[in-house]
Amino acid sequence: MRSALRMNAWLTAALLIAFAQTAGVPAFGQSRKLETTNVTVGLSVNDSTFLPIYLAEESGIFKEEGLNVKVLAFRGGSDMTRAVVAESVQVGVAAPTSVLSAIVAGEDVRVFFGGFNQMPFYWYALPPIKTLAGAKGKRIGITRFGSSTDALTRFAMAKAGLDPQKDARIIQGGGSPERLVAMETNQIDVGIFSWPHNFIAADRGYNLVARQSDLMPDFPIQSFFAARKFIDANPETTKAILRAFIKAVRLAKADKPRAVKALVARAGLEEKYAVRAYDELIDGWREDGRLASDEGMKKFFDMAIASGDVTEAWPKEKYWDDRFMKTIDEWKPQ
Repeated sequence: MRSALRMNAWLTAALLIAFAQTAGVPAFGQSRKLETTNVTVGLSVNDSTFLPIYLAEESGIFKEEGLNVKVLAFRGGSDMTRAVVAESVQVGVAAPTSVLSAIVAGEDVRVFFGGFNQMPFYWYALPPIKTLAGAKGKRIGITRFGSSTDALTRFAMAKAGLDPQKDARIIQGGGSPERLVAMETNQIDVGIFSWPHNFIAADRGYNLVARQSDLMPDFPIQSFFAARKFIDANPETTKAILRAFIKAVRLAKADKPRAVKALVARAGLEEKYAVRAYDELIDGWREDGRLASDEGMKKFFDMAIASGDVTEAWPKEKYWDDRFMKTIDEWKPQ
């Protein structure tokens, strides 16, 4: 009798799970039904800081979350932000600098998660330039106007006593690999490089003239953002993207060989440089979605003001949508 009752209870539970799955209702910890499964995620450039996104795609983590994600890399944060505004990209991952520019232009976009808290930028120069102040009258390469590399370079120039508007020629040069080629072919005199291309620049004999870490305590190097109407219409899909990111951060920290392999394949790095980049970056990927410390955000806005993106520091609610951070304990993977 008891055996029959246990069998009936088991069958009832199985039927309830099956019904919940077909009806799109959460069952025993399953996520709610996604509003959309097809999502394009845009990256500002192809760069080692985006390792968790690469891992989420190549290891099938996005698919585990019920998502069909297409990852597109652009030639700068400003280009990618325009794609988000034009709705050809649903979710962007870039420095908040690009989002500020879009909001100033009247676009209704918001940052909704951080998780990339790193300072990977270095400025290298052709000999005989030995300091950033010594780059007066020279050509300085960035990714794109309006990008984080643009804002950081103008901020660093101001700190070095240079007027970014007239003391040097700032040139758009694409990602770090393209800027290295530009230096080798004498098209620029100074370039801003992130890991591991700063290592490559040093190995090629270029002079280190400035470090981002000398300018600020920490930095929101990348952030998740989207048009607010997308976030409003797709909260469960957005949570699924963030769950995939968190799982990929955990995978990156647990499996260094696999992470290094992804950097070699996706960021086009030599293995020796991929290993060095991984070691520098690993502690900066955060599951908790933070942007930066209070002092780090103050420096971030000092940078944005110096580069002309904004005229004053903004209250967080002007650029930040906190709905996912407020509920992170409810939806994050266990």
